[in-house]
Amino acid sequence: MGRITIPQLEAFYWVAELGSVHKAAARLNVTQPTLSLRLQKLGEEIATPVLEAHGRGLRVTRAGHTFLAKAKLVLDAYAHLDEATSVTVLSGRMRIGLAEGFAVGCLPHLVPAFATQHPLLQPEWTVTTSFALEQALLAQSLDLAVLVDPIGDRELRLVPLGSQPNVWVCGRKHAKQVGTTPRQLARFTVVTTPPPTSMYRNTVAWFASAEQKPVETCFCTSVNAAAQLVAAGIGIGLFPERMVEAYKPSGALVVIETAPPLATGHVYLGDHVSADPNRAEAVMGVLEKVTAARGYFKAAP
Repeated sequence: MGRITIPQLEAFYWVAELGSVHKAAARLNVTQPTLSLRLQKLGEEIATPVLEAHGRGLRVTRAGHTFLAKAKLVLDAYAHLDEATSVTVLSGRMRIGLAEGFAVGCLPHLVPAFATQHPLLQPEWTVTTSFALEQALLAQSLDLAVLVDPIGDRELRLVPLGSQPNVWVCGRKHAKQVGTTPRQLARFTVVTTPPPTSMYRNTVAWFASAEQKPVETCFCTSVNAAAQLVAAGIGIGLFPERMVEAYKPSGALVVIETAPPLATGHVYLGDHVSADPNRAEAVMGVLEKVTAARGYFKAAP
């Protein structure tokens, strides 16, 4: 005795549904002799007949109805498995958001990667704060977004991508006078994004850990523009380490070695819970390849 195969179950299922070997063969895109052979092999594997002649066609026997229900469960499970393991081809317009610090380090590499792996895709990039991206996902004005330390909502699906360290930086003007502790840094203007962004939350939490508060805060809705303000000597700021690396050639930003250390940022791919998870999986594949090739995320210690 052999084993019942998926093609045999498909042959039985469609004959049961359509009542005809001819129609079932056309539905499965096989010849009638092939389908009949599959039914014959299935009959050899089970003790009780599941089909019987009825007029010019076939119908399901009493025992066949019980077998049909079980066969449908197997075929449904097989379809789900096949769908989960198939490669999703992305095409058409897709609105993708990127947290600004992540975009500085990765967007120039993501654009050609998507063009190569999904040439039919037409991505539209939105670069802003993670909080603004979360709101856009909830409003479904974005399809997917790379978020950093998201607040989270039950309407959003979040898949972790990796961790990115944060650092304090200043311009060359203040490099030798900033200090290292919250009390010393609190003397300077702190440039950050407005609440409740992750940049703001991390900044306030770091000072609060030492019961300190900056004497002056300069709010800027753009992370990249905030970095430009710091580079110009306006104040100091907290930024993703990978973003700061983009300024290394010019030396415009200087990393401040602080104590206590800063909290590490956590990066996620987010979309709406009603969206197709296969689409997010395909985008995740591109993100993982690009970030791995660049060594973007720090390995866990």
